[in-house]
Amino acid sequence: MKQLYFAVMATAICLTSFAQSRVATADYQKTKQPGIETDVPFSEKTITSSLEDYFQKLGYKGKDTKGYMTYRGVHLPQLGPGSYDLYFKADRKSRKEKDACTVTMLISGGFDKFIGDTTNAALIDSAKNYLNGLTVRVAAYDLEQQIVDQEDAVKKAAKSLSSLTETADDLQKKKSKLENDIAENIKKQASQKTEMEKQQQILQTLKEKRRQ
Repeated sequence: MKQLYFAVMATAICLTSFAQSRVATADYQKTKQPGIETDVPFSEKTITSSLEDYFQKLGYKGKDTKGYMTYRGVHLPQLGPGSYDLYFKADRKSRKEKDACTVTMLISGGFDKFIGDTTNAALIDSAKNYLNGLTVRVAAYDLEQQIVDQEDAVKKAAKSLSSLTETADDLQKKKSKLENDIAENIKKQASQKTEMEKQQQILQTLKEKRRQ
């Protein structure tokens, strides 16, 4: 299991090195806003679930806001001492690329006042570094989900095996009873055959008395 984990991490790190985050302009409520984006080799559902899990563990609950998952009043050490509203959106890169998305991140100081590199370059650089680690975090989350799913599969398989074992025990008991019944039947057949022969002999003796 550890080897699988490190293999996934190594792949994620390798992919991250080729998909560095970048400054971008994003659409938000029919306006253009400064943001950051990066490419992540996972599906929209996996990325969104990973973010929800990540922020929930930090004590923040997300809310869907105009197509963005929003986390308000977030304090992340990676972004410095301040608290910000963070907006995330994952868009599939193309129909063919089912497990490849562009993730957009917007940062607001509150009241949808978004921060760009021209207003706070240091914050945006920190946010880019934070977003660069997204693939690794999503990969780790995806691995944990695979482990959970596989544990469920093992439990189901074990339950089915237990059920089959119980059925086999019941069948074995029925088989033993049937074998005993067969053995008892054979004994009764032998006894009945002796009785039949005895009765035939009596009948024969009676018929012979007719001739006398």
